[in-house]
Amino acid sequence: MAWGAPCLLLPPVLLVFLASGSQGQQVVPEELHDVAGQTLSVRCQYSPEGVSYRQKTWCRQTSPNFCTRLVTSSGPRTQDSRYMIWDVPDAGFFNISMAQLTEKDSGPYWCGIYNSSRNIVTVLRNISLLVSPALTPSPMWTTTWPLESTVRITSPEGTSGPPFLNGSELRKSSSPLGPGCAASSVLMAVLCGLFVAKGLVLSVLFVLLSYRRWAQGS
Repeated sequence: MAWGAPCLLLPPVLLVFLASGSQGQQVVPEELHDVAGQTLSVRCQYSPEGVSYRQKTWCRQTSPNFCTRLVTSSGPRTQDSRYMIWDVPDAGFFNISMAQLTEKDSGPYWCGIYNSSRNIVTVLRNISLLVSPALTPSPMWTTTWPLESTVRITSPEGTSGPPFLNGSELRKSSSPLGPGCAASSVLMAVLCGLFVAKGLVLSVLFVLLSYRRWAQGS
């Protein structure tokens, strides 16, 4: 498998800045999307390596021909702050991860093979990263129930009292008596009924006794 286009470095004094060349196979730009706070994962394929180990790098492009190296591998697994390179030479690929993304991380990046002795980087992937803002959770809405509810009551047309609109008006429903008062009213009604019934029974007995005495006197 052919490598991507090689990138020539500036002199060692500016080693962290890379310049892309025009040799080799053209690398097609790609676009990746991610969300702030997440971790970006990128896999870069390359030809199986020989005896000596070749370093891998992940850099951010600062101009059409320059970029700043963010992390460069010194072995199969290299981690530096937010960045990590996990290289698998036998399989011919390495993974790059960039943690805790922010919107400021949006921009173009290169991954490639780094030759420190010749100051050359062979670009394998040209990636344009777009980091979107993190989604904010929806606020928890609370429902406050009104202390009083409104009901619509109707009455016949033309009746006296407050003016009506089409035979109906909107009033606030309220009860002059609370639950305790309503229960007391029912109890009083029952007691009154018992007293009335007792009075009726006594009246009947009095009439019967009076009739019996009258019958005996006769």
